[in-house]
Amino acid sequence: MSAEDEGFDEDIDLIVESVLFSAGRPLSVPEVEEIIGIDRKKIRKSIKKVRRMYQNRKSSIEIKKIGSKFSMQLRPEYNTYGVLVQEEEMEQDLVKTAALIAYYQPIRQSELKKMIGDKAYRHVDELKEKGLILSDKEGRTFSLRTSSKFQEYFGLEAADRDELKRLMAEKVGILD
Repeated sequence: MSAEDEGFDEDIDLIVESVLFSAGRPLSVPEVEEIIGIDRKKIRKSIKKVRRMYQNRKSSIEIKKIGSKFSMQLRPEYNTYGVLVQEEEMEQDLVKTAALIAYYQPIRQSELKKMIGDKAYRHVDELKEKGLILSDKEGRTFSLRTSSKFQEYFGLEAADRDELKRLMAEKVGILD
């Protein structure tokens, strides 16, 4: 039974807001439709309304369009504070490995191992499991680079690779 069938029509904005909040990742309109069973046209209208609501009020949160998906996230000026909490979820050593990959990407796993030792293999596995990096077979090793989820996870807004490198260098004190 969908939210629409249960008479929640006037609460669609609140339902869409709760789905975006709880997702923890960008969602497309079809994904939201599948989750709550409401017509795509109503979902688009609701997302637009909720985005406008966040734009018009003083809030550290925004609804951001990322490609064809929507994400509830911190406004860039508040990312610094949110990242402090996120880093508690990920050990600092792992954050540093992620920063090295972002900074030097594409980087061969064998080069990363030379930089940080055998823990590189465990860290690469963890980062891949979290969806933060991608790897491609390159001879006897792998070429590593960040995924689209990487910037979202760390609350970074970088238009290009050089900007991402600069942001990650600032974040963990890596100097070129």
